[in-house]
Parts: sequence; structure tokens; C-alpha cells
Amino acid sequence: MSQGVEVKVEFPQMEQIQKAFAALRGNIAAKYMAAALGKTVDPALKALRSNTPKGPTGNLRRAIRKKTKRYVKDGAGIAMAGYTAAPKKRGDGLKGSEKGHHQGWLEFGTKQRFTKGPIASRYKALGGSIKKLGKRKLRTQPKPPKGFVKRVPDDERVDLGKFPIGGKKGKPPIRTAYKQTLGTMKGLMPREMTKSLTNALEEMARPFPVKK
Repeated sequence: MSQGVEVKVEFPQMEQIQKAFAALRGNIAAKYMAAALGKTVDPALKALRSNTPKGPTGNLRRAIRKKTKRYVKDGAGIAMAGYTAAPKKRGDGLKGSEKGHHQGWLEFGTKQRFTKGPIASRYKALGGSIKKLGKRKLRTQPKPPKGFVKRVPDDERVDLGKFPIGGKKGKPPIRTAYKQTLGTMKGLMPREMTKSLTNALEEMARPFPVKK
């Protein structure tokens, strides 16, 4: 998952359940704890999808994922909801779900941005093209604002402005989803953990299958 906002919530009423999990075998505890937490974060996952703008490509929404992980040695499990981290190597061969590298812009915004040179353009990434209209005029396909070309004198840089936190809506997706669903998750966690604990105890009570 991508790095960025990390949320930890304390549940005092969970102490007894956590102690019960600690008494289980590591593999069993990790398995059922991860399953319970995976169900607990489902409301946040749904809220994150609704709070993430589709954008011109839809890649950021496709990068949304839920992930559970087991720590057998510690007898623990975790669950996360967020965006898939973009690979270090970027190129045309990436899947849509691997092109969510701009999620940090929405969550934290950016400083004032400038190009390295006198030209800024956006049309190739959308499969578009550019046409010359006379000596100084250019037109992109798709047309602005999806596609554009900006030109300044050779000794200047194009001012791209700041990207605001949360984009046009002003709502950072991860933090907004967390605030919207915190109460729901607090109610879900004890129930899901109790169910998982019951299932874990039942599995441990089963006799080992007789090898034939």
C-alpha cells in the first residue's frame, strides 16, 4: 500500500479479547485476527471509493485496495485500506491500478510547482495529439483542460500553480473516509473480533485428521 496517512485507534474494551487471542497458537491467532480486521475496515474502503474523484483516467480509484497481513510469529494480524503504491519504474506497461502515484497530491496538496523548461503539456498520456494552427498557435486533442500546451519565453519556467488539498472538493480522501467511518468501525471491531475468536477456538478444538 502507499505510504502516507497511518491511523491507529485504541479500543479499551478489546483488552480481554486481545488476551484471549494471545493464548492461541500463533498461526490460528494471526489467521482469525486478520480476518476480523479485514471486515472491520470494509466501511472505510467503501467510503474511500466514494471520496476519491474519478478524474480523467480513473486510475486513482482503480488503485484502491484492502490488504490483510498475518504475523504468525507474533500471533497477530492487521488490515489496511488505501491506495496501491506505484512501482518505482513507471512506463506504458503499468496497469491502471499501478498508476495511483498522485494520491499524495490529493491527501496533502503540493507547493507551487514549475516546469524545468519553458514548455508544459499534457496530451500524450491521454492518447491524444497536437496540431499546429498557424505559426504560434497549437491545439491539443483532447482539448483543454484535459489536454493542453503552455509556452513561456525561453528564459522562464511555466508556473503550474499549487494542487490544493483534496482537489476541487477540498476533502483529502483517506482522512475524510476515516472520519466518516470511525464510529462504524468502533462498533464493528468488537463484534468481528468476538466472532473470529469463537471460530478460532472451534478450529483448535477439532481433532487432527487421521492420515490414511
